[in-house]
Amino acid sequence: MKHAVLALMLLLLPLAAQAADYRPAVAGHRGACGYLPEHTLESKVMAYTMGVDYVEQDVVFTRDNVLVVLHDHTLETTTDVAKKFPGRHRADGSYYAIDFTLAEIKSLLVTERFDPKTGKAVFSGRFPVGWGIDFRVPTLEEEILLVQGLNKSTGRNVGLYVEVKEPAFHEKEGKPIMKATIEMLAKYGYNKKDANVILQIFDFDAVKKSRELGWVAPLAMLVDMDGQMLIDDKSVHKWLLTEEGVKEVSKYANIYAPWFSHLAVPSEDGKSYTAAPCLKWARDAGMQVHTWTHRTDKVLSGFATEEAMLDAMFKEMKLDAVFSDFPDNVIAYLKKNGLR
Repeated sequence: MKHAVLALMLLLLPLAAQAADYRPAVAGHRGACGYLPEHTLESKVMAYTMGVDYVEQDVVFTRDNVLVVLHDHTLETTTDVAKKFPGRHRADGSYYAIDFTLAEIKSLLVTERFDPKTGKAVFSGRFPVGWGIDFRVPTLEEEILLVQGLNKSTGRNVGLYVEVKEPAFHEKEGKPIMKATIEMLAKYGYNKKDANVILQIFDFDAVKKSRELGWVAPLAMLVDMDGQMLIDDKSVHKWLLTEEGVKEVSKYANIYAPWFSHLAVPSEDGKSYTAAPCLKWARDAGMQVHTWTHRTDKVLSGFATEEAMLDAMFKEMKLDAVFSDFPDNVIAYLKKNGLR
């Protein structure tokens, strides 16, 4: 009997070692935006204290060439720009960050994301819209200093996960945002192969260009069938979900990062899912696989519950990292399942 138990234990040792090696990362999506307005420094601090591995920054340019942290290239969905600067919108009705100086953007109050047409919150159960608190748009440099300062004071090593927004649009406007972002990150020691940073981009041409510009640190290719907002590259993103596209991405990127519904393709009735082959293709090509976005208040199609979605991410697909609006809930799940 003892010999049989010993034999079984020896057989299970490789599996135990494999489980011990698996530690998926959690990125605070726009900070902890399920609780505080997105991309505010307050939201980033909250995500940090929740125990995330990375804090995310979405980067756009101002008129006077300062990199600021905003998810959108426009201002009207998360600030009071329409009240402060009426008439400063473009022909499409949007207020572009690139048309405002840093001082003007710093004068705006940041609020929970809302629909400019109705004034109602996109996520009704989150922080109240227009609550009158002095939340402001941070610069990329301010966020870098915040994270590095917290790393020093806590002894932790939380990384940056930086997305360059709409690089083709910025280049067309005469704003070399890729070069500026890489230079800013290099200034603070992040352009190294082992740096605790990830540069992420939806634009495949910009992914390739980042290497030409000297970026040597980790690089993620973001994939979504809708492509980008300001250029029509839907066909490119469709190709990026093919085996050929995945292999081509691996020549430049270390990380393949599609929206989760492209990895777990929901059935027509939305009650189940099918695992997409791009997951295996990416791993066969030597890339990590990251995904987005976990939300406690909006479970993706194909899953009945939040836990079922997390089970698919971490127990079935064993993804390397996930973005979350509610990073504390993901970390609690990982602890519960022995992955923290």
